[in-house]
Parts: sequence; C-alpha cells; structure tokens
Amino acid sequence: MSVFSRTEHLARLQEKEFDLLVIGGGIIGAGIARDAAMRGLSVAMLEARDFCSGTSSKSSKMLHGGIRYLEQFEISLVFEASKERRLHSDLLAPHLAQPVPFLIPVYPWSPHGMLAVSAGVYLYDALAMFRNHGTRILSREQAMKEEGRLESKGLKGGVVFHDVVMDDARLGLENVRSAAHHGAVTVNYTFVRGFDKDGTGRLRGVWAKDALAPGKPDFLIKARAFANASGPWCDYIRRLANPEAEPQLRPTKGTHMVLPNDRLGKTHAFVLTAKADNRVFFSIPWFGRTLVGTTDTDYDPAIDGPLEDIRATQNDVDYLLESVKRTFPGSSVTQKDVHSTFAGLRPLVSEGKASDPSSISREHRIWQEESGLFSIAGGKYTTYRVMAAEMVDKVLRHLVKNFTGFDPGKKAVTQYEPIVLGEQGAKQALSQYTGLLEDYNNRLDADTVQHLQKRYGARWQRVADIAMQDVSMRERIVPSEPDILAEAVYSKEHEMAVGFDDFLRRRTMLALKAPLAQNMDRLSKAAAVFGEENLSVERVLHWQGLDLK
Repeated sequence: MSVFSRTEHLARLQEKEFDLLVIGGGIIGAGIARDAAMRGLSVAMLEARDFCSGTSSKSSKMLHGGIRYLEQFEISLVFEASKERRLHSDLLAPHLAQPVPFLIPVYPWSPHGMLAVSAGVYLYDALAMFRNHGTRILSREQAMKEEGRLESKGLKGGVVFHDVVMDDARLGLENVRSAAHHGAVTVNYTFVRGFDKDGTGRLRGVWAKDALAPGKPDFLIKARAFANASGPWCDYIRRLANPEAEPQLRPTKGTHMVLPNDRLGKTHAFVLTAKADNRVFFSIPWFGRTLVGTTDTDYDPAIDGPLEDIRATQNDVDYLLESVKRTFPGSSVTQKDVHSTFAGLRPLVSEGKASDPSSISREHRIWQEESGLFSIAGGKYTTYRVMAAEMVDKVLRHLVKNFTGFDPGKKAVTQYEPIVLGEQGAKQALSQYTGLLEDYNNRLDADTVQHLQKRYGARWQRVADIAMQDVSMRERIVPSEPDILAEAVYSKEHEMAVGFDDFLRRRTMLALKAPLAQNMDRLSKAAAVFGEENLSVERVLHWQGLDLK
C-alpha cells in the first residue's frame, strides 16, 4: 500500500475498529496521530479540509521559546518551548527549522528599558540551558551599524538573541506523513457529521462524510477512544457529541503580511512594539521575504469571516504598516509592497475575565467529557509534540481502564526519530537516478537541488526523480522562485494535495511569496496538474489574501 494515498486510506477507514480516532489534521492532531501510532495503537485521523489548512498554516512561522511570555511569568511554558525548539532544529526537522538572530531595539516608548530587556533575554537563555546560539548586548552605535534602517532618534541600544524560523504547514504535513508511515490512517477532506453512541451515551464511532464525494452516503468509523484536536472548531465538535456542551474557547485572531526582503532589517529579525497599543509583534527574514505580524484581537465572525475562511482586513494591514514605520521611519513600504496576507485563529481556552486578548494564557488544556470525548485547546505550535504526548497518555489510561490488551507502560518515543525519513523501505523501487548526486547536479541547477533538499529533507530525490525523467518538469512555476513543476506532480501523487490552493498555500508557500498574478500563463501549467484549467486572477488574489475587506 502507498504510504500516503488518499484513496487507499479512505477505504481503510471502514475496515476495522480503531484504538483512537483523532478529529482534526492540524499540527496538534498530526502530533497525536504520530505519537499514538509510534506507541503501537491503531489510529485514524480525519481532517475536514486540507491538512493544516486552519491555524497550523497561519502562524508566525516560528518555533520559539516565547520570550514575551516571561512578562506573564509563564516560566514553565518558556522552558518547555525552548527545549522543543532546540529538539526540532537539531534532530526532528533541521531542514525545516533554522535559528535566526532576533534584535530587540530599545526606545523611550519601549515597554522595558535596556536593563530589563537584557535581564529578560539572559533569563530566556538560561531557560534554554544556554543553547540559544548566542546573546549579545548592543550599544546605540553598534545597533545602528548593524541595522542602519532603524529609527535613530531615541534609540538606546538593543539586545540580540536567537529563535527558530520554520515552515509551519510543511512541518505539520510531515507529522501527518510520519503518522502514516507508522501505520495511522490519515485522510483529508473528510469531516465528522455526528457521533454514534452506545446505550449509556458513550461514544463508539463517528459518522463521516467524504467532502470530495458529496453524492455518497455517510459512513461509520468505529473507535475505542476519540481525541478532538480541531482547533477553532473544538466547541463545534463537542456540541456534535453533546448539544448542551458549554463553550470553552475564546478564539483570537492573528494577522500577518509578507513584504519584500530589502525594506526593513538587513540580517536580523526584530521584536517590535506597535504604536497603536504597545503590543509586541515581529519582523522576520523568511525565505527571501520579510514576514510581519501578528495582530491579536478577539474573533468577530461579522468582521473576520467564517472559521473556514478567516481573512485579513484593511484595518489589520494598516495596523501592521503603521507599526513597522514607527521603528523603520525611512522605509518606503506601502500597501503596494504587500506580497500577501494571511490570518488565523488561536484556539485559546476562555478564562472569563481577561479583557486584553494578548494577556490570555497560551497554556493548553486537555479534558474528557461524559461521552468519553477528549478535547484539547490552547497551547503553542512550538509545544505541539509535548501536548500530543500528554493527550496520548490520557487516552492510554482510558483504554487500559475500559478495554483489555493495552500496555499502560508505553511511553512517548517521538523525540528519538526524525520526522522526515527516507523512503528506501517503501514498496516503490528507487529510480535509476537515486543516490547519484553528481547526476542530479549535472541535470538540475544548484539552486533547485538546494531548494528541494531544504523543503523535502530525506525525500528530496523523490521529487528530483520526476524532474530527471521529464525535462518539462524542471521548469520553474514562477521565474523568481525555485519551485518547479515536478513538485506539483509530487504533491498531488504523494502528499494528498487535492486542489491547486493546497499546493500553493501548504505544500509550498508560493501563494505567500510570489507575484502570482503577474505570471498567470506559467501558473496555469501547474494548475493543470490539479485539473484547474480556468484559473482566474481573482481566485489567485484570494489565495494570497490580497482581496482585503
């Protein structure tokens, strides 16, 4: 069986009763499925749309310790996140997670002075066991020498520390693939319509629907345990199990925009303070561009749109542009320079009293309801693996208590194996080119080879083989970016990409970086791989978040 074939995985959903059914294919659901499968449980995972199409592809693209959470005295969260950040950049996914120096410039309007910022950064370094790749204190002159576009008026100096920048959608997808590699059945575009219960009201299955086959009837998937990891849809799933369930979430919206790479900083990412409300946001060098964000406002469906299509508004973009110009007054950045925008919801747990969305705790919560449904909400992308392990621990205790044949002593092992493994063990034979690096370099340009290695890790040759066998597949989709047509074919055949937007937004990041509307002829070649023959500029601009409200 193909490790990652949607058709085959879909067929397997009805073949047996699973130990665990995970609802939600974002980073948390993927982490739970991977952890449970690696402990030997039989696992199924359903995602109503594309994998990581919600919050998990709309983060600040960082695995970070959360330096700003020190101010809220969330010491344990920062310590845990710092450990996870290092684990991913060193072992689990080093090709997707790279350390980047961050500079905090200090001004009279900054919430903290040089002494407090310096002390905070050194505490941050200590919580990371002094493995933060270096911390430096800069004088005013040193800061201006290294980053000449900074506002010089009032600048007192700066502090440099390191965090990790990553590809959130790709890291999530690789967790899904790893879960499948270990035996999990993982399916996208399949949503839960309702739950099947026994005579006592306990869950024993879900009624699911294949969103790509609307004419086919719902089908039943049986399981012994159920984990609701649906992020902003958590309360919706809970109400399917119990219509009287009280809401637990307070979703907050975060918006980002992508700018050219030559308008703000030169070599650093920046921790900045917004002019409007003095909240912290970031400017990050990101895959040849600059990523700026995030906002933090309570979710309002009347303004922000439905859960499945959260949009950036003109007010969001104006807020970020104004905030950037406060620290980089000489910047010529205008709205015309915005390559893309994206917005997502943080599924934070309601605390009832916090008036400021930024002050709501990022700690996660896991609970089980009378029906047996486990739910998880809150937390940070960086700590997804720890959150997943905690969920699987609770599921195992539930299985041991209610069913026979389960080992209560099984512990998480996800920290010991890289997320992306080579496919030498797959049934498909390796092509004649695999392993001949010199041959690849002779037929593919060096930038393409490096790009494939950074995106696909140990599987890069699988994509390169498609290009090696067909010269047309070596063509760049957009001239300014290294992505090639072979990747569209690979993502459709081996990564469960269903629509062209799956490819542009999550298998790659072309929708966030490239001037797509200026390259419609070339773009149409890649769209044809997914059967989208009549691609419109309006559709492309929507994917890029440029049709602002």
